Amino acid sequence: MATLSQAEFNYIETNDINKSSELDFNCSGLYMESTIIYFEIKNIEYLLKENGRRKIAQIYKMYHQVLCAVAEQNGGFVNCFSSDAFLVIFPGKEDTIPVAVKCAMKIASALSTTYVSSFGNIAGLEFGIGMDHGHIMGIKNLSDNKLEQINWLGACLYKAIRIGHESIRPYHISISSMLFHNLPENLRIKQRSILGIKKNTEIWTKVTYQHEGVKHHLYQTNQKLSIEEEP
Repeated sequence: MATLSQAEFNYIETNDINKSSELDFNCSGLYMESTIIYFEIKNIEYLLKENGRRKIAQIYKMYHQVLCAVAEQNGGFVNCFSSDAFLVIFPGKEDTIPVAVKCAMKIASALSTTYVSSFGNIAGLEFGIGMDHGHIMGIKNLSDNKLEQINWLGACLYKAIRIGHESIRPYHISISSMLFHNLPENLRIKQRSILGIKKNTEIWTKVTYQHEGVKHHLYQTNQKLSIEEEP
């Protein structure tokens, strides 16, 4: 404790997650700009009560496998954040925002459509996704270099969590205003045929919520993308 309390905290500024192998157990961290996906199993207490620990542990492992497969294909990596949540992290500047949003839409599609039969024996599974962009700091507290076991800190991370919690419905993707205003048109507008007339419609719904007595906005959608679509 005395050594840590008197040390100066140092960090590596990078967008290369492989630099995590250089972290030690002293005062050092990994600092990167990233787009964050917070993925949460919404109703974990109910699921535990109805299905037991072993079955929910199996579901957690299955979710982890799907998230890793989709994220790694799109340049992200997965962190086991808690017993009911994961982080999917896309290191980089604002150009990672559309990539991460498309990845979130693929994750939603994979878990609600493509692989839904794999979870068919578990009734009532619900998940939510919250997203934001900013800088995060990673520190290592365990004895290996696995990405899943780095602890991440950052205002954008906590905002992604808050936005995920504010989602009105399960299976929705909720993003911050900053992400919404950095999306290209093809991720904001969808062409629909209404009574035979093609119209452009906004796929995101603006939602107002309160945090610490201040009004904020998020944008949410249930739009999905096939996991087969090109990154």
